[in-house]
Amino acid sequence: MDETDLAGARDGFRAGAAGAAIGVGIALVAWGLSAVIGDGAFPAYLLGPLLMPAVSFVGPLWRERPGHRRPATLVALAACLPLMVVATLIEDGQEDPDGGPTVWWGPVYLAMLLLSATLYGALAGPPGAEPGRSWLRFTGRGRRYHLVVYGGLAAALALAVGIDAVAG
Repeated sequence: MDETDLAGARDGFRAGAAGAAIGVGIALVAWGLSAVIGDGAFPAYLLGPLLMPAVSFVGPLWRERPGHRRPATLVALAACLPLMVVATLIEDGQEDPDGGPTVWWGPVYLAMLLLSATLYGALAGPPGAEPGRSWLRFTGRGRRYHLVVYGGLAAALALAVGIDAVAG
């Protein structure tokens, strides 16, 4: 990784961490209101909508790094799939009596946010770079870079599917 890639990964992680902190704060306030007004149980059905504002901190990163925006977004979102597969396996063992989501999904959402923001920051290129011309190609990067990025993503997906096949 170039120094700019490491700086981008740091910027992405910071954006994801700031968003995750806001999301956790909102979720804790909802839990507190549930304790005061309701039955005190964590409102797990609100996890997705409550943590979605956390993504807004990645918006400035998106605007300032247009260089490889499309392939970086594709890789960052696809990297969350293995985490979702493993989380679903764990969730199956922790069924909620009502059949709804459990509190387990909160840390999973936060991990996915941090992972995708960090990967996006590392792969999107330096600030102010010229926009890329392809959905899959990181323009100006060699074949080895593409092999590492897409090969690592394919290996993570294969590992998640393998874990699902063994555990399921």
